[in-house]
Amino acid sequence: MSYKQVYELRVLNADNKYVRVISQHQVLEMDGEHNPLWVLGVVDLSPNQTSDEAVRFRVVNNKTGQIISGLMNEFSTANLTKREIQILKMINEGMLSKEISDKLSISIYTVNGHRQNILQKLNADNAVEAINNARKSGLLD
Repeated sequence: MSYKQVYELRVLNADNKYVRVISQHQVLEMDGEHNPLWVLGVVDLSPNQTSDEAVRFRVVNNKTGQIISGLMNEFSTANLTKREIQILKMINEGMLSKEISDKLSISIYTVNGHRQNILQKLNADNAVEAINNARKSGLLD
């Protein structure tokens, strides 16, 4: 319980402009089987609004301040198609499915199908995790 996950990503605000936010999550209490009972989540505007990097992720030891890396599960990226890599890169740039569909002249349903395939192939539960797994594999270098 001395670790927290910290994500820095871009979100679309009410003025239809992207802003960087920091989202932090820390388990406060666990049950006897080590399942989280209470999790504290805090989201705030990032002081660094000039960065165009779409998503950053780190695990931080609250007691020492040490940044922990390499905690992601192993996964395979060899089976991503060229289109899935293209869409993953657009997601990494902060583009929404509608924006991707407009830019590629494909339906939003096709984009969302590719997004689901990307999550499955990268063993990810969400886009942030998929981007981090892709970075780890060198797909987004």
